[in-house]
Amino acid sequence: MINKKRKLSDLFYNNRFLLVFSVVAAIVIWIVVAVEFSPETKVTIKNVPIKVMSTGAKGSTLEPFGAENLTVDVTIVGKRYIVEDDAIINDIEAVANSGYINNAGIQKLTVDVGSVSTRPQYEIVSYTVNEVEVLFDYYVENQVPVVPEISVDGNIAADGYFADEFMPVPNNVTVYGPKTEVDYISSVNAIASVDGEFTKSTGVSAGMSIVTSNGSAPKYAKIKSTTDEMETGNVYVNIPVYKEHEAKTTVSFTDVPASYRDKYPFSYTVEPETAVFGFSGEESEEVSVATVSFNNIEFDKNGEYKTTVKFDGNQGVVIKDELTGMAGAKEFVITFKKDDFTVKEISLPSLENPYHLEYTGTDKTFVYEVIGCSGSEKVTVNGPEADVVRITENDLMLDFSGVSKDSLGKISVPVVLNGKYKNCWLTYKGEEAMVSVNIKEE
Repeated sequence: MINKKRKLSDLFYNNRFLLVFSVVAAIVIWIVVAVEFSPETKVTIKNVPIKVMSTGAKGSTLEPFGAENLTVDVTIVGKRYIVEDDAIINDIEAVANSGYINNAGIQKLTVDVGSVSTRPQYEIVSYTVNEVEVLFDYYVENQVPVVPEISVDGNIAADGYFADEFMPVPNNVTVYGPKTEVDYISSVNAIASVDGEFTKSTGVSAGMSIVTSNGSAPKYAKIKSTTDEMETGNVYVNIPVYKEHEAKTTVSFTDVPASYRDKYPFSYTVEPETAVFGFSGEESEEVSVATVSFNNIEFDKNGEYKTTVKFDGNQGVVIKDELTGMAGAKEFVITFKKDDFTVKEISLPSLENPYHLEYTGTDKTFVYEVIGCSGSEKVTVNGPEADVVRITENDLMLDFSGVSKDSLGKISVPVVLNGKYKNCWLTYKGEEAMVSVNIKEE
């Protein structure tokens, strides 16, 4: 078989190849001519960012504010395929050089526009901004309260209900920016409108507005976002609403002797006996307005102990303020009266009367001497009269549980009653009776 080698020149005798080659060559020649001999065109590049260049005085902490929003429109002339390319904006640089800034205040800076490339294939013919004003100041942050400004159509709560104060989340925010603005910001208002007549707690997304003490509107100060809600420019405001119900007022007790957990050794009254409360859940017929420690009850010579407490809410229960019609606070007078028990004072050991006390609450053997007591030389014994009259100083004990001596060997030890008197307890002006003890040997 004979192989015939074909020469490149033979292809030009092929009509089909010649047709394709002619079309491709024509397109290439047209592109070259169009690029090389195309007319120049003028284009305006919009919103070129202006960079504020500041060397700053040595050691200065002055910063520019508002510079991130500065732009300039730049008009250039060049080949169409160059100047109409979207990437051309990246080759244009606008700079406002501030030089050395020594004092806070608004500075006028000259704008220069040039090309990033060393040999640009276009000419900058004009630009719209020759000068900009920039505030130079010290950066500061400050915590300010959020003040709800919620306008309500009608009453906030429906009949049979009442509301508490609006509660923004968070109730304080951080504002930041130039010192000359931030120093005058007094609060941030949370502004919204709602339809009222609520029968349960709800909430609303409120817009934030900076409030200043001098009445000026800050231009550069901003609010730091700490929640997803604040990322949208809003803050969430809770609107607590409670079901109102009149209930009897009672008292809860702590430190109750074991034998009196079901029946107290005295009677008490609360004034007023009833009040209108607000409930976030199920209503109750009784509400405890105070928690009183048995150790704090000290009767006077008439057998009474009176105290005044303020109730402003507890675990989903609030009290209705008669003046505002909203949740508030109210004072109650609690009077305790002795029934079948009495009180008696017993002297504590001291340097003048250093009698020995038994000890409890430890497996260790202590040899000690009493060197003083806290504040008074007497402790009050409380309980049923039949028990109290039998208690003497020999029934007082030192409780060494959980105490340790200091570097000088001294410790303060609580005084307790002998365990056989479970119906009685000790008080010293509402506090635990203590004696100072010097450990001589362990």
